[in-house]
Amino acid sequence: MRGRPIDGGVRRGKAMSSASGTSTISEAGGAASPVQRPFNLLRWFSIFSFAAQVIVGIAIALFLTRYLTAHMLTRDAEVSRDFIESILTTEKGHDYLARRQPGEPASDLDPFIEHLPTLPDVLRINVYGVDRTVIWSSDKQLVGKRFDDNDELEQALRGKITIESGAIAADQNKPEHVGLVTEATERDSDRFVEEYLPIRDEAGKNVIAVIELYKAPRALFRSIDEGVRFVWISVTIGSLLLYLAFFWIVRRADVLMRAQRERLVEAETLSALGEMAAAIAHGIRNPLASIRSAAEVAREEDRDAADECLQDIMNQADRLDGWVRELLAASRGSAPMTEEVDLNRLIRESLDCAAGDLRRQGIELTLQEGSLPPIRGSRAPLAHAFSSIITNAIEAMPQGGRLRVESRSTEKGSIEIAVEDTGAGMPARVARRAFRPLFTTKPNGVGLGLSLARRIVERHAGRIDLDSIAGRGTRVVLTLPTAA
Repeated sequence: MRGRPIDGGVRRGKAMSSASGTSTISEAGGAASPVQRPFNLLRWFSIFSFAAQVIVGIAIALFLTRYLTAHMLTRDAEVSRDFIESILTTEKGHDYLARRQPGEPASDLDPFIEHLPTLPDVLRINVYGVDRTVIWSSDKQLVGKRFDDNDELEQALRGKITIESGAIAADQNKPEHVGLVTEATERDSDRFVEEYLPIRDEAGKNVIAVIELYKAPRALFRSIDEGVRFVWISVTIGSLLLYLAFFWIVRRADVLMRAQRERLVEAETLSALGEMAAAIAHGIRNPLASIRSAAEVAREEDRDAADECLQDIMNQADRLDGWVRELLAASRGSAPMTEEVDLNRLIRESLDCAAGDLRRQGIELTLQEGSLPPIRGSRAPLAHAFSSIITNAIEAMPQGGRLRVESRSTEKGSIEIAVEDTGAGMPARVARRAFRPLFTTKPNGVGLGLSLARRIVERHAGRIDLDSIAGRGTRVVLTLPTAA
């Protein structure tokens, strides 16, 4: 049997894939996969961490601002209440407020009331009874009036200090606040604090009155503003320092990962070249053996037999030349080319290259070709995979036997190529290890044939199965997807 040698040169593509272990052969059948943009860790961290720091910093600053403002206003109200209650105790005001009847004049509170205007920053003072009527006010027009629609007053009558603050110009909706804008303008103030202070009896149990203080405490607001500025400056500086610290750590990690990735790429490139060299070495051994055998026979045969041997030598030399050109292409970093591959033709070429071994060992060949659609892949690696499997089958029958090669299309839309021999076969424990790199049962074997064949088939989105029985032979089935 004779045919054309395998064309394994640069025009057909490299035998192995790129160093990273990826391939331009897609899982669906061989279409070139799009190039993915690398993930820029530093850029995404900079964006998202900065946004997170801003959001968290603003939230913390707002929380601390509200807490600081509420705490300082509450503390000021508590001090005012304690001061007022101490005056009431001194002037015996608790007794009057506890027994006061609605509509009764507040003349008995005059000693106590005389001290109220001395409170600092006060614009207006209202004293409410438990009936919600103004007992006394710094604005005489409010005395005797009743204010039922006052939520702050209701809370104070239940014993809770109630505080409200804001801009004086915007706080003129309550009738008891009429005229306060003029008083605030005279004091050059634009913000207010309204405090409803519950006054309890001497036993401290029941609320007997509520005092409303409407104040413009400029010193208090300056202290609050300074505290707020300190909070925002502290949060800003802390967030910035935290961001810079994290940024430095991530930048350092990104530099290290980039360096490690470059070293990995270099290591994978060297590994791929080593794999290619191993494939070439494995492929060279058989052609060299054939060349030597043909040369020995040519010395002893007649002219016609010598011509046939010389033709075998030429075929095997061409085969070696193809493998060497593939190695050179791989060393230059050429990308593996994909094309439509006729598997039946590729099988015939592999069998033609092995024709001399088949004839010398007296092996009967049966080739059954089915109607196969083309597949999308790299021709030279597939040729190496077929040659490795066929060579293993031939070497398993040194005393002759039968080699059957069959190709067919399956109902699932894939292609199956079966190579079956009647050689010695393998025990189950050996068959399970047959695809491991460097595992071999041959005295002079390398242990790379089936391992490389499986990697090539898997990179073409296929699979390879082996079924062997000791003493009865081995069957290897390659399954590959079609070009569709």
